[in-house]
Amino acid sequence: MHRTTYVWKEDEGYAIIIKNDGNKVILNQDATKLWKIINDEDSVEIICDLIKEKYNISEDKTLIAIKALIEAGVVSNLDMFWGD
Repeated sequence: MHRTTYVWKEDEGYAIIIKNDGNKVILNQDATKLWKIINDEDSVEIICDLIKEKYNISEDKTLIAIKALIEAGVVSNLDMFWGD
C-alpha cells in the first residue's frame, strides 16, 4: 500500500488531506487511523492485522475503508485485486 499524497492536517482525530491536484479529502477517525498506518512496505493483509490489533477494527470494515481511500485517490496499491 502507498499513500499518494502527504500534505495533511489532523484535527481532533480527523485528517484533512490535500491531494496533489489541490482537492481536499476529509477522513473520519477510523479512516484517519488507517491512513496513518499505511506505508510502502505493508500488504493489505498486514495492514488489516495492524489495524485490528491496534484499534480493534474488523477486517471487513478495514477492507471497506481501504477501498474508499483508493477511490478517494489518497492510497494506491497497483497489485491489489478485489475480485467480483
